Amino acid sequence: MYSILIVDDEKKEREGIKKLIKRYEYPLEVELAQNGEEALNLIKEKSFDILLTDIKMPYMNGIQLIDEVRRLGLNPICIIYSAYGEFEYAQEAISLGVKEYLLKPIELGAFQRLFVDTLALCEERENRKKEEAEIKAVVSEHINYKQQKELLSFLEGELALSELQYNSEEEFAKRKGIPILISTYSNLFSANWDVYRKEIVSIFGMESLLISKDDNQILAILFLDGKGMSAEELSGRCKEIMKISKESYQTDVFMILGNPTKSLEQLKKEYGVISEKLDYQFFMSESTLLMQDKVFFIKREQEMLPFYFERVNNSAQIGDFAGVKKEFEKIINHIEEERGYSSIYIKYTFTEALKTVCESVGAKMGFVDYLERIYEAKSFEDLGEIVFAFLDKLSSEYSDSVKENRLVRMAKEIVNERYSDFNLGVTSIASELQVTAAYLSSLFKVETGQNLVKYITQIRIDRSKKLLEQTNMKVSDVAASVGYANTSYFISIFRNQEGASPSQYREERL
Repeated sequence: MYSILIVDDEKKEREGIKKLIKRYEYPLEVELAQNGEEALNLIKEKSFDILLTDIKMPYMNGIQLIDEVRRLGLNPICIIYSAYGEFEYAQEAISLGVKEYLLKPIELGAFQRLFVDTLALCEERENRKKEEAEIKAVVSEHINYKQQKELLSFLEGELALSELQYNSEEEFAKRKGIPILISTYSNLFSANWDVYRKEIVSIFGMESLLISKDDNQILAILFLDGKGMSAEELSGRCKEIMKISKESYQTDVFMILGNPTKSLEQLKKEYGVISEKLDYQFFMSESTLLMQDKVFFIKREQEMLPFYFERVNNSAQIGDFAGVKKEFEKIINHIEEERGYSSIYIKYTFTEALKTVCESVGAKMGFVDYLERIYEAKSFEDLGEIVFAFLDKLSSEYSDSVKENRLVRMAKEIVNERYSDFNLGVTSIASELQVTAAYLSSLFKVETGQNLVKYITQIRIDRSKKLLEQTNMKVSDVAASVGYANTSYFISIFRNQEGASPSQYREERL
């Protein structure tokens, strides 16, 4: 139900419009005023969605009334009610934002068209207010959405610190910010965002900042405001989110908990560290928490070495030579920290891993020479240098032969054809291509330099921008048309991508 204030110094005219509204059963609560002064007093006491006013009235005419309403900071839909001979006021009315008019005497067809259009505009405004309210409920008051986008761009290396509008080192010095990544291959966020985000906020606290990175990843920043929190308490909160995700939504989530930071530069560095660990989601078949270089999941510490070698094998299979080298660096660091491994065991596992790498890329280079050098190595440091020299040579000779994989091309085609499907995601695409979601994600990133999740998100956002620019579709309908079952999550993603809500984006381009 919307509200309308009808202002006319002639009672017959006021009552006549009221009766027409009742006859056509428009969802309007009607109030009447006999002049501009009386109307202004009513408006100061109560908010109205629609103001319909005659132009010529005693004490205060309709144009003056609208001007005073605007001065109060109010923005009802204004309709002027006038005779043909009174259009000398039209220029002033237009300057005050009046877009609708009703002519005396009233023609019923024109009356109906006017009110159908006006009620549609009321509904659009109401939906916009709901969208804004939904977003404000999620984000802390200390940062706006444009700043969110800039902050994410800064963390991902796209903006320098000096380019940030949100650049309060003092605030970060007082409030320790802990970055937390939450990732899933399912459509958990886009399908259940309204409820799920409230559960995250209730666990992390109202001061937590949630940034929707894309369809399947959320960055949470937990602010401690000078309060301490043990590692056990932090991990306990994350595990609570994992438990809710599993029990309430039948979804496993992969979480990475960073260290506390006291500056934006520290936050960026820590974000980079935890982002690199997203690759380990590949090997997780159930909910997992990685925290401050410690892994909280079913694998025991002594099982970590085979785990790292498994990652080497995966990187080799998709031609990711940089990934292979990075995993060997982790293996070497792990061995140096743990110790207790025999030299024969280490040399044997290294040679087997390098053989697997060669087989994966079809390399026929002189591996035997390196094999002999590995077994002749006098120290662990020498062994590391030999391994990296071999990997560098392998990369230089075989990187150029890696071309875009057929699976990647097919994945792109599926996304471009079926982006409007609510259920489209990494898991569904991988199932159709008969590979695992983790394998397809890793392959896509190596081949294109972009995450498949981000590719899906970008295609959807690009299509939504065209719809906003070229049609009058409601934002909720636009969201549904590009594959988002939950409108508020679409708005959140859109704002973090574009720095403006869908409605604001549309208005800026009108």
